[in-house]
Amino acid sequence: MKNAKRITVTYLFEGKILTSENTPGLLLSGNKVFINHEGLAVYQVTPTNDPNVYLVNLDENSRDYLKNSGPVMEAIGAC
Repeated sequence: MKNAKRITVTYLFEGKILTSENTPGLLLSGNKVFINHEGLAVYQVTPTNDPNVYLVNLDENSRDYLKNSGPVMEAIGAC
């Protein structure tokens, strides 16, 4: 994961972005982010106007790629 970039993750849920819920994350290949917010998770992200902030849109895709995916490295690299 030497290409992983530290970012801030913001979440869209029920049409609202609550900046109080922002968390740090590691941007991975394939527009995925690795976070530790209420447990380890990998979500799909979308870039924002700020190159250091990415959006997890839970209204459109709430899939945690780590959950029930098998080995962690598969979830991070192959999804």
